[in-house]
Amino acid sequence: MTTTDFYEPGYTYAKAHGWKFRVDMITTHPADGEKTALGWRYFRDDWEPYEYGPLDWQIHQQTGFTEITKTEFAR
Repeated sequence: MTTTDFYEPGYTYAKAHGWKFRVDMITTHPADGEKTALGWRYFRDDWEPYEYGPLDWQIHQQTGFTEITKTEFAR
């Protein structure tokens, strides 16, 4: 579990089965301010552009992911 309330730019998050998500930036919805993390997801042996929102953050915390790096690109 992390001590923050949302994904943070410059961090890569990972799960034991190989999933990773590198956060490049956070943006907010123009009408309601909802946060969205933009970055790259490593899944099924490939990196792809991806986005996650607040519900995803909650789910990932419940299913156990960890911060594995700050500023350094995690491979």
